[in-house]
Amino acid sequence: MADYHNLQNVFKGFSMRLEHHQFRDMDLVGGDPALDLVNTVTARDTLPRDWLDDYPALLRWARKAALVPAAELQALERLAAAPAAKSAAALARCKQLREALCAALYALAGGGEPAAAELEILDQARLSASRAARLVSRGGRLQTQWSAQRSGLDLIAHVATAHAIELLKDARLERLRVCDGRDCGWVFVDSSKSGRRRWCDMATCGNAAKARRFNQRHKE
Repeated sequence: MADYHNLQNVFKGFSMRLEHHQFRDMDLVGGDPALDLVNTVTARDTLPRDWLDDYPALLRWARKAALVPAAELQALERLAAAPAAKSAAALARCKQLREALCAALYALAGGGEPAAAELEILDQARLSASRAARLVSRGGRLQTQWSAQRSGLDLIAHVATAHAIELLKDARLERLRVCDGRDCGWVFVDSSKSGRRRWCDMATCGNAAKARRFNQRHKE
């Protein structure tokens, strides 16, 4: 099983390397958009690589994850055009949310409680998202909605925060897992019938683990 305490140490002074990445369907295995945001960093258990190397990368991820409507993404692209300092600050806020959420999830997956500092970051993100939201009526039901007009460049962070808060209150957390694969550290909701899923994806980390076991037996 994963060593959650060692994984949590990633957040204590361990720098991440920025890496350009083209997001694919196989990058969305968390079972929730909030988890998929956490998984925009890979190899958290070894040498973490951050796939959000700039604000356009955040836009690419949000488009692949279908997090916000296409029209809102186009509005964000226009907002991000200039000045660059504003989009960089928005990206930094989104990453702060991501890392606080990841640390909280690791703690919960290990049977512990999130630290007060992580909860404070999540709470501030919740308040910011709440201030930007508005209620709309669709089909006789009230829904919470965000837009680039109200959220600005923080739109993706606001929508991801809403998913994160719902997830943290959800019974699905009982099936929260951290991938057992090496050079991974991704989080996911185990939706298998047995509840014994160990890897984020059998086609990647699962097969890699099987290959290592086969090679080890061959050497022995």
